[in-house]
Formats: sequence, C-alpha cells, structure tokens
Amino acid sequence: MLILRVFVRRPNASLAPRPEEFPRLLGKMGDLMAKDYDYSEQVRGITAPTLVVAGDADIFPPAHAVELFGLLGGGQRDGGWDGSGVGKSRLAILPGQTHYTLFSAPALAAVVIPFLDAGVAAGH
Repeated sequence: MLILRVFVRRPNASLAPRPEEFPRLLGKMGDLMAKDYDYSEQVRGITAPTLVVAGDADIFPPAHAVELFGLLGGGQRDGGWDGSGVGKSRLAILPGQTHYTLFSAPALAAVVIPFLDAGVAAGH
C-alpha cells in the first residue's frame, strides 16, 4: 500500500507528526465510509461554480460523479449551439485515473486551470 509506505516508512513530520497513528486514521476513515449518508439537499444548495473531477477508475463509480454534477444543475439540458445553455458547474471524468493517481495527472491541470481562469474572468 503506497500511502501507508509513504507515511509510515518515510514520514514527513509536517504531514504525519505521529506516523505510528496512521493505521488508526485508516480505521477511522473506514468506519466513516461504512456509514450511509446523504448530502443531496446541501449539494443542491451550492450556488458557486463547481468543478466535479473524478477518475474513470476512481474509488467510486463515475456514475456517482455524474449524479453529483446533476445535483449542481449540470447535465439537465442541451448546452445549445451557442453555449447559452451551459451551466456554471462542470464535470470531468479523467480517463485511466484512480483516486491515487488523479492529482498528479497532467489532464487534471488541463481541466482545472481553464475552470479557474473562467471564474476569475467572470468575477467569481
């Protein structure tokens, strides 16, 4: 397990001041993930432009990212030939990426930078 090796065998004191506690953290994360939760109403209330990014081999199925995007108002209609129907939120499913490789993928920057630039240009 790469994450465990990084934190336990070669700990960075600023990230893992007590690397021996890492298994405990994993246990707590597992407990949290085992609980069912539904934040649909809270997500529907988000008004800021939102970029949903997932890998096609992520820890959750891409359909979950699509569902989240839908809760943000995305994918509800055709964007139109002139783009006037495109919503403020975006969805990106990056091919060949997992939950662990996504953040170092060049494709992530290619998606995130234009999204952020568009927000700056629009005054968000």
